[in-house]
Amino acid sequence: MDKKQTVLFNKIVIEGGLSVQQVADTMRRNSYDEAEGLGFTNVCIEDDIVYAQGLFRTPSYIQSYNKENGLFEQKVVDVYTELEITLDIGQGFIYSATSSTKFNKAKILLRKCFSGKIIFRNIDISPIKLWERIKHDAHHPLVTDLSIKRYIYKEGAIGRLSVHIEETSIGEELIAKYSDSINKITMLVVGDSGEKFILSVPSQNSFSIKCAEEYMERVINQLKMYI
Repeated sequence: MDKKQTVLFNKIVIEGGLSVQQVADTMRRNSYDEAEGLGFTNVCIEDDIVYAQGLFRTPSYIQSYNKENGLFEQKVVDVYTELEITLDIGQGFIYSATSSTKFNKAKILLRKCFSGKIIFRNIDISPIKLWERIKHDAHHPLVTDLSIKRYIYKEGAIGRLSVHIEETSIGEELIAKYSDSINKITMLVVGDSGEKFILSVPSQNSFSIKCAEEYMERVINQLKMYI
């Protein structure tokens, strides 16, 4: 069964040259604390990659009606959010299939965990550059969808264009002509082991992947080679 998920990435540098084991041990020492409302609930290492679950408590306010005095009252309700994050220390990545809001919460927790001695950087790659790198690696990505922010139809007609591509040559022709104006490419890629996946870059640091569920981790590992 195919699975689609959007994965957020950042580059990561932890000062002090800590090993994978030291990173995991530091995170374990910052387990969930009810007083602070954040911390890790589970940390493990597989193939030199740290997998962790963070838990965050956020106060929320609801309004209820008191029948006895006829007044509205505001009550505080704690909302708990769980988040899975992955740290590839060797290649310098942190990533998670989550929203940008939750991803930022994870970074706040990690800054606390490592006493600020951790640096996060955006992924500096455009959709067109990612397509070029995959193509250069002889994977021959097939362009299926394009978004062009400054498309020129005729003289005096300029605007945004989002188009589905059914003929490969047309996609490559548009890329060649509008390479500086393309803000989204969706492509079909055949991976190193023959697995097929659909990849797009909807926004900075964000990568949308659709593939057979059993290939998802393999595709993410392959993506790290290009970004």
